[in-house]
Amino acid sequence: MAGWWIGLGAIAAVVAAAPHGARAVKRRLRQARDDHSRRPALWNRFYAAGWGETTTNNYGFAPAPGDHPQRFQHQMYRELRRRLEARRPLTPGLRMLEVSCGRGGGLDAFVSAAPVPIEAIGLDVADRAIAFCRTRYPGRAFVAASALDLPFPDASFDVLLNVEASNDYGDRARFFREVARVLKPDGVFLYADNFRPSYLPAMHEQLAAAGLSGAFDDVTANVIDACRLDTARRRAAIRAAFPLATLLLFGKDLENYAAMDGSRKLGDFVHGRRSYLMTAAVKS
Repeated sequence: MAGWWIGLGAIAAVVAAAPHGARAVKRRLRQARDDHSRRPALWNRFYAAGWGETTTNNYGFAPAPGDHPQRFQHQMYRELRRRLEARRPLTPGLRMLEVSCGRGGGLDAFVSAAPVPIEAIGLDVADRAIAFCRTRYPGRAFVAASALDLPFPDASFDVLLNVEASNDYGDRARFFREVARVLKPDGVFLYADNFRPSYLPAMHEQLAAAGLSGAFDDVTANVIDACRLDTARRRAAIRAAFPLATLLLFGKDLENYAAMDGSRKLGDFVHGRRSYLMTAAVKS
């Protein structure tokens, strides 16, 4: 989920005092959002917000057992692990990389619930996210780097994990090639993201061109349920994370970012304008 408007509350407050200030801020931020060279700085602002105990950032999957506040987000990772286990047995020493790990909560949920020890590395473009992960999970390795230039040798990993991040990269085909490069032969790409229907043929072609093959499951209905059930928590987390000026100027944008009940983004899922898919694709 793209966090392009975050950490700019003070700037927003100043600009809003001028005529058409809010409109100017939004226009500049949308320009920054579309400039992929500026994404690392924008994501650093995003992770500078006061997220507290929120460590996992995806739309979520329902149903989800238990009462953990982020159980829907964790369930997204459990669903991917279940698909991995259907592809290959989990054996001790399995090497896994999560690209765009954020604050590390999803990776931790995946690894902690696995039946065998997994050697897991988290990677993110945002230095602030990696710094948080290194403090929060001191026994695990984290690397600050780009998804389009993974700093690992060929055939380094048995599994590569990527959840709801590839829409932000600007060159999905290049990302898929990097995935295939660092996976071992018969390695598995655990992939989940949302797409406009018109883009699906190109995405499938890019995946196949990189040498990755696998059937996709449409889990849009599960994501819709999770977004609705989790709206109150998301609203509270956003209100706690950002200054009042940001909330006043960008409240609707933030609700849309989080796909809260009643938002345009959730409406896209409900009315078929976007689909949420996941796969365990194998390197051929």
